[in-house]
Amino acid sequence: MAVPAVTAQAVGPLPAISGLSTNSLQQDTLIYDRHGTLLADVGKEGNHRIVVPLNYISPWVVKATLATEDRTFYSNSGIDIGGIVRAAIANYQHHRIQQGGSTISQQLVKQVYIGSNAPADIQRKLKEAILAIELNRQYSKNQILEMYLNTIFYGSQTYGVEAAARSYFQTNAHDVSLAQAAMLAGLPQAPTQYNPVINFQSAKRRQAQVLAAMVGEKYITAVEAQAAYAVKLQVTPPTTKFEAPYFVDYVLKTLKNEHNITPDNKRGYRVYTSLDLNLQHTAEQVVTEQVAQKGNYYNFHDAALVSMNPKTGEVLAMVGGVDYNRPGGQYNFAYDVPRAPGSSFKIFTYTAAIESRKVNMESPVLDEPLVFPTQGEPAGLGKYIPQNYDRRFHGTLPLKMVMGNSLNIPALKVELRTGIPAVVDMAHRLGLTCLGPPPCVDQKPDAYGMSLTLGAYPVRLADMATSASTLATLGVRHREAPILNIKDGLGRDVYTYSAAKAEFRAVDPGVAFVVASIMSDDRNRCMEFGCHGDLTLPGRHVAAKTGTTNDFKDNWTVGFTPSLATAVWVGNPDNKPLSHNSTGIVGAAPIWHKFMTQALAGTPDEWYGVPAGIHQIGQDYYLTGTENLPRTLAQPWPQCHLPANYNPYTLTYSQLTVDGVYCIINAPKPPPTPAPSPSPSPGGIPCIGPPGQCKPNG
Repeated sequence: MAVPAVTAQAVGPLPAISGLSTNSLQQDTLIYDRHGTLLADVGKEGNHRIVVPLNYISPWVVKATLATEDRTFYSNSGIDIGGIVRAAIANYQHHRIQQGGSTISQQLVKQVYIGSNAPADIQRKLKEAILAIELNRQYSKNQILEMYLNTIFYGSQTYGVEAAARSYFQTNAHDVSLAQAAMLAGLPQAPTQYNPVINFQSAKRRQAQVLAAMVGEKYITAVEAQAAYAVKLQVTPPTTKFEAPYFVDYVLKTLKNEHNITPDNKRGYRVYTSLDLNLQHTAEQVVTEQVAQKGNYYNFHDAALVSMNPKTGEVLAMVGGVDYNRPGGQYNFAYDVPRAPGSSFKIFTYTAAIESRKVNMESPVLDEPLVFPTQGEPAGLGKYIPQNYDRRFHGTLPLKMVMGNSLNIPALKVELRTGIPAVVDMAHRLGLTCLGPPPCVDQKPDAYGMSLTLGAYPVRLADMATSASTLATLGVRHREAPILNIKDGLGRDVYTYSAAKAEFRAVDPGVAFVVASIMSDDRNRCMEFGCHGDLTLPGRHVAAKTGTTNDFKDNWTVGFTPSLATAVWVGNPDNKPLSHNSTGIVGAAPIWHKFMTQALAGTPDEWYGVPAGIHQIGQDYYLTGTENLPRTLAQPWPQCHLPANYNPYTLTYSQLTVDGVYCIINAPKPPPTPAPSPSPSPGGIPCIGPPGQCKPNG
């Protein structure tokens, strides 16, 4: 009866030890790819702990730990009087701390309740002893050992044997060898002194002591100890290295924004993502090779890629830049940094136009000089004169060819007849969450200028991949889904992704089918891009569109099959323009082509059946009822009713439009340039121009 009173006087109040379990330990967030391969171990402030059950831990770890830390663990009451006496004698004989004398239970109590830096006085030792005895009354030996092995500090910011095994030996607690276990078991007594990274010889001497203790306990033979000591261990310094670092950053941002989970939670979340690490490695290699091989000549030094499963929205690969570890390399051009999409934005213009039923894929469009009056600016002098990339005019061409060859002037006409607000609405429906400069605060639809269709307003690469995916599913949109499942530290499901619940019908199947048919017909782009180039995949149906900004600062390719959609950007982080009039066909398209070819290798070709509501005539497809439409876009563009000496600074909206459409002022009408036919280059690659002088264009 006197013990509690004496204890209270001697050591003061003691904490309650009820509720102690490995489930309550703070631990890392682990991020895996879709096949269960670890991508990242994310700890708080660089510290790491991964909780594992006792039956998962290698028996060598258990035996080595018991032999060196607590030989009577399974028989003592939490303290070992004999061990304390032996430690005292050994320490006296060696004139230094040779043995600690603390049991595993006492070390656990110290780590959890008292603190590793508490003063080594009699009061602390009494607290440890009392709490260790109480610990053994409330918990089984296996529970205590499991908590110890998941709690104890192993040096180098690692807590618990799983984190230590991964940190030092790039393995896990289950697969630790005898040699590795003996070195790990020696660390808790002096984690810095015996750290094999910074003091390998000291660690080897400690390993020998542990092996000798295991022989003494008859856990191993002397021969086994000698063999284990002779093993040349490969020890690695602890690093926080991520696979797919841009994707991991993207997942961490998604966890925080959508699930309120951060590494600071320390709840041991297991995050199973959509990433296919094999495809990710393919994407990284293709991006790196293209920049290394062509970047200096064309002056592009960065690139990004996003690839998705259109049927689910799952992100299969994400490359945010060429080198994550270079200065400034953490900027993720796949998601965080919107860039002007150039002519790849025309996908939205033509989809909105087909949906409006004002045009069909054969609608004739007159490609002619246009001069738009604008409200004057000192630099612009009140005029906007759009140009095609090749600085030529091509006369009247069907809509499918002006889209395929990415002609700017016809695209402006289609946009203005369709209506800019309709194009903006289509862009958002298909997948754009950002249409404008950072921080991506969208404007009102009528606030965008006519250069919208030419890709003047920045967008996210990931959004372009989503938009391509929406067309690839014939109009069913799935937002990017980087996370498939989240489990907490107890293995309970916190979140499971459902593609069915996430889908949204963005556009009619027939509309998407017509646009996909235009984008997949290589004949539609031969005039400017040459035939059978990087926008095709031999033996496959595939839809594709390039994009290049007028200032040559951004270079895109976007394309899809029914089962894979990929968007690629090439450019420079500092916005320097590319050289040699570099377009998507020479910068982004080779990346897109190589990745798609490798990603789809071994899978059969696939395409779409003709959906309901589509009327096929020959090889052309029409929304039913749009087979015969007015030839509005083949007519001369509406002229503004302005005096010859108009003042550009006082123009009003009514003066700039005719029947709600931006009008033009008189411009010279040069005869249309006949469209050249593709001719083979000396190397056999189809191109544009006279034989012997031709090269791929556009």
